[in-house]
Amino acid sequence: MSGSEPSTLKLPPARALRAFRPGQVGDDTVATYLGKGWSLAICCKACERLVEWTPPELAHRFGDRTTLRIGALVERLACSGEAGCGGREIAVFPHLYDGVWP
Repeated sequence: MSGSEPSTLKLPPARALRAFRPGQVGDDTVATYLGKGWSLAICCKACERLVEWTPPELAHRFGDRTTLRIGALVERLACSGEAGCGGREIAVFPHLYDGVWP
């Protein structure tokens, strides 16, 4: 989570991670997540690294591209960066944002 707010986000069970398929996301878009006050939880299936993109971060990252389907986004995600393992199999799920969101 960005900032210093605590988050209740937890790693899903290993079985749920293994079973995740991008088609399970359905037609949800970035706008859907913003409208419902959801964070996007992003989890690497290989190393179980968990990252939370909060609604403020989603709004910042996607600006006026909020019609982007979450399922299409999953296909472009990877476990990258300093703490990443390089894995390309990513699971995502909504998490009710713990902070204040309009």
